[in-house]
Amino acid sequence: MSPISVQQDQALRTARFLLDLGHPIEDVLSNQLIPSEFRVWVAERLEDESNKTFERARVISSTEESQDWLVSVDRSEWYYWPTLRSYLLGIKGWSKDTVLSLDDASDRILRELKPPSTTEFDIRGLVLGYVQSGKTANFTAVIAKAADAGYRLVVVFSGIDNGLRRQTQIRLNKELTGYPSNPRGAVRMPPVGRQWHQFTTDELSGDFDAGRANHAALQGSQPVLIVVKKNGAVLRRLQAWFASAPANVRSSLPALFIDDEADQASVDTRGSYQTQAAFNADNPDYEPPAVINGLIRSLVSMFSRRAYVAYTATPFANILIPHDAYDNIAGADLYPKDFFIDLPKPDGYFGTEEFFGRIDSSGNRSLSGIDVLRVISQEDVVSLVNDNILTENIDEAICSFVLGGAARAYRGNGESPSTMLVHTSQRIADQTPTKKLIEDRFRELKDSWRYDRNGGIRARLASLWNEDFVPTSAGILSGNSQSFSDIEPFIGPFMEAVVVREINSETGDVLDFEREPSLKAIAVGGNRLARGLTLEGLLVSVFARRSPQYDTLLQMARWYGYRSGYEDLTRIYTTRELAGWFTDLALVEYRLRQDMQVYEQIPGLKPIDLGMRILQHPAMQVTSPLKRRTASSSIISQSYSLQLEQTFKFPLQDEERLSVLCEENRQATMVFLSRLGRSNGQTKFGPVWGDVSAAEIVAFIRSFAIDFDVSGFSPELIAAWIERQNIEGDLVSWTVAVRGRDDEDENLGRANWLPDGEPNVWNVSRTRIKGTNSLGVITTPGDESIGLTEAEILDMESRIASGEHKDRNRAARFSRSSKKGLLLIYPISKNSGQDKDGLARAREPLYQNPESATARDLIGIALSFPKTKTDGPTEAYLEGSARWRPCL
Repeated sequence: MSPISVQQDQALRTARFLLDLGHPIEDVLSNQLIPSEFRVWVAERLEDESNKTFERARVISSTEESQDWLVSVDRSEWYYWPTLRSYLLGIKGWSKDTVLSLDDASDRILRELKPPSTTEFDIRGLVLGYVQSGKTANFTAVIAKAADAGYRLVVVFSGIDNGLRRQTQIRLNKELTGYPSNPRGAVRMPPVGRQWHQFTTDELSGDFDAGRANHAALQGSQPVLIVVKKNGAVLRRLQAWFASAPANVRSSLPALFIDDEADQASVDTRGSYQTQAAFNADNPDYEPPAVINGLIRSLVSMFSRRAYVAYTATPFANILIPHDAYDNIAGADLYPKDFFIDLPKPDGYFGTEEFFGRIDSSGNRSLSGIDVLRVISQEDVVSLVNDNILTENIDEAICSFVLGGAARAYRGNGESPSTMLVHTSQRIADQTPTKKLIEDRFRELKDSWRYDRNGGIRARLASLWNEDFVPTSAGILSGNSQSFSDIEPFIGPFMEAVVVREINSETGDVLDFEREPSLKAIAVGGNRLARGLTLEGLLVSVFARRSPQYDTLLQMARWYGYRSGYEDLTRIYTTRELAGWFTDLALVEYRLRQDMQVYEQIPGLKPIDLGMRILQHPAMQVTSPLKRRTASSSIISQSYSLQLEQTFKFPLQDEERLSVLCEENRQATMVFLSRLGRSNGQTKFGPVWGDVSAAEIVAFIRSFAIDFDVSGFSPELIAAWIERQNIEGDLVSWTVAVRGRDDEDENLGRANWLPDGEPNVWNVSRTRIKGTNSLGVITTPGDESIGLTEAEILDMESRIASGEHKDRNRAARFSRSSKKGLLLIYPISKNSGQDKDGLARAREPLYQNPESATARDLIGIALSFPKTKTDGPTEAYLEGSARWRPCL
C-alpha cells in the first residue's frame, strides 16, 4: 500500500464514521475531512459496500422462531453495541458489510440466550469459527449486546497462560469498557451509570484476586466484567468469592460465561461418564471430572440465570463431549445442548483452504491454495533442531522475511508490525540454541547489508525477489508487483528494526504489540506460540512441529487470519507431510460444516438430540485420546454410488518406501492384466478390456499397495462395497482401460508392465502440488466416458447439452448402467514436471532427481461408480454419545 493508498484508506474510514453518525452522503463527501482529490474514489467505495451482501451464520437451535425475544427488545436505549459499532467503522476502519455481518451473527447468538429477566435458565451453546478469524470480535459484540439487554455479569475464560488472558483483557478494554484516560485507538469511557466494574486488569499479573473485588458491584445496575485464565488456583479464588456473595445475588443475577478456546482445558479428560438419572458416586470406578472442567461447570452452576457460550475453531473435542454426562458436584457437562452456530468465513480471511487447498477425490474436485508454500525437508529440520545447522532453506526464509518486511514498508505499512514465526519443537531445550543460531545469522546478514552490500547479499536478495516474489505477487495480485529497486531503500531500515525473541515459559521475552505497535520480530518458540496468541503482521513461518492431532495442528497454524495487502508476501516453510495433512484437514473442516448445513435444514431438530461426525484420517487422530475416550468410531452409510475414487497421494517424501510400492504395484498390475487375456478394445490412449468380472476387479484392488499414512484411498472398503453391490446385481461387469498419452513423448517414456502383444502406451505427466505428497487428481475430463455404450453416450451428451451437468465425467457416471463399473489405470512418468517451462507455479516435478536409483514410474488407478440401487458404508467417522442423524 503506497502513501497515497494510506491517505485514501483514512478518508474512507472517516466517511464511514460520518455516515454512521447519521450525516447524509452528500454532506459526507463535501466535508473538509475528506480531501477533495479522494472524494470520487470514496464515493465509489461506499457504493460498492452498499451493494454487498453477507453470508449468514448457520444455526442449529432448540429455540423456535416464535420465541424470538429480541423482536420485542427496544434497542433505542442501547449504549455498548452502538458504541462498539461506531468504533469498528470509524477507528478500526471496518467496511459496512463486515459490521453488518458481525451485527447479524451476534444477534443470532444473543437470540439463543434467554431474556435476562427470565426467572431461571441454563443455556449452553457452541460457536464455531475459523482459526484467527475474528471470534474475539464476535464475542465482544455478544457481550456488548448482552449488557445492553440486561445481562449484568460477564465472565470470560481466556487461555491457560497470562499472555493470552492479558491479550483478551486488552481487546475488551479497548473495544468495550474504555479507559479513564480515553487514549486514542480505544472507545471512550462510558458515562457515569454505564461504566463497567472490572476485577481483572490488563497487566500480566492482573488475573482475578478477591482483594480487588467488591460484592456490592454484583448488586448494582452496572455490568461486571471478569477475564480469567483457565487455571485451577484462579478459578478456585473466583468460585470462593462467588460463594461468599449473598445467595439472592447468585439466584437473581443474569450471568453470561464466554469460554474462549473452549476445546483447550475446558473439556473433561478424566471424569466418569454417568447420567444424572443413574449417577452413583459410590461406584468403585467413579472418577470426578478433570480440575478445570469441574471448576468451570461448578462456577456456571452457581447461578440460577446462566448462559455458557463456548467459542472455538477446532470443535472436535467439544463435539465428542457426552451429551448427558453429569456429576453431583460439578453438575452437567459442557455439551452445547441448546445451540450450535457456525460463523461464516469472513471476507478477506485466509485459512486452511486458502493456503493449502482442498482435495475431495470422491467428487474429483480440487481447490488450489495460493502459491506461498515453500518446502523444507525433514533433514533440514533435523539439522536445525538436533545439529544446530542453519540450512539453505531456513536461510532463505530469513531473507524472505527481510524482503516481505521491506515490501510492506514500500506499500505504506512501515509502521505496522511484521513478524516471523519459527516453530520446530515444543522443547525449550531445542528453542534456545535455535534462537541463537537465527540471531547470529540475522546479525551477519544485517552487517553484510550495512558494510558489504555488493559482496553478494544484494545480488542474493535481488535474485530471490525477482525469481520468487515477483511472479508470486503477479499471480496473486493479478499482475501487480514491485521491482527490487522499489523496495531496496526499505531493506536497511527494516533490518535495523528487527529483534529476535525466544517465546516460552523460561524466558522473559514477550510479543507485546500494545506497547510496541511497530514491532518487527523473529519469534522462536513452541507452545506459547501454538494457540490463541496473535502474531501481528505475520509474514514468514518456519513450521515443522509434527502433531498428529487435528485440533493441535490447526491451532499451531498462526499464519491464518487476515492478510489483506500482503497476502502475496506471506511464506510458509514446512515439510511435505505437514502440508499434506493441512490439505486433508481442509476437507475435514469442509465436511463438518456441510453436515451442519444438513442439520440446519431439518425442522425441530434439537442440539441435545444430535451429534456431529468427524471424518477420520489414516495417519492423524481427531483429538487427544483422553478427549475422545467416550467417542466411537463408525462407518457411516455413505455410498460410493456416483463417486470417483482415485489414488492421488503417494509417499513422495520417502523415495525408498515409494520405490517398493511402485514395484509391488507394477507386479500386481502385470498379473492382473495377464489374467484378463488379450484386450478386446482400443482407444487412442491405450487398450481396453470389456466385461471383466467384479471378482477380478476386487482381487486387483486388494492387491494394490497403498501407503496408509498419506493416502485416503481405502482398498478394503472399496472392495467390500463392490461385493455388497454384487449381491443386488450391480457392478457385476467392468470396463478396464489403460489411460496413457494420446501421442508420443520420449521424455516421459512407455508403460513397462503391459502384457505381451498389447500396443505401446505412453506414460502421462502428473505433477504434484507444491510442498505436498498429492497429485491433486489423476483423471482428466472425459476419461470416465470410456466403455459407455452408444446409447449411454447419447444420454451423457443430452445431460451436458441440457445443462444438467457441466462436468463430462460426472455426466458419464449418471449415464452408465448400474451393472457396470469402470477401472482406469494411469502410467505416470517419473519425469513428470521436468519440463519446468510448462509447470504452473503451484506445481512441482514428481521427483527432484528422476535419475536417482529410487525414482520409479508410478501407477495410479481410478474407479468410476455409476448410480447403484443401494448404498453401503464407505468412510470412517468419529462420533460422540449423541450420534449423527442425517434425517429424522
